[in-house]
Amino acid sequence: MTVDELLASRELTEEEWELHGDLIEDCRKNEAMIVQHQAVTKENIDKMTAVLDMISVKMVELSVALEKIIGDAEDISLRMLPENKFYRE
Repeated sequence: MTVDELLASRELTEEEWELHGDLIEDCRKNEAMIVQHQAVTKENIDKMTAVLDMISVKMVELSVALEKIIGDAEDISLRMLPENKFYRE
């Protein structure tokens, strides 16, 4: 509920308006700042989500590349073994 909605739901007298005028104005300013901060926060979360998605894609690419390197290294290791190290029947 916004400050104005809250005030509309109450029936303040002229005296109450005068008495609480500064407080009401502060609340309206704070409400505006909250809305602004919410927008900035949402924008930052969206940016962070995009970065995390990009990192996730790169991690998958690195994993695939690492698996290929490991496979190639194992293949090279087998090719480098001397002939007498292989079991034959």
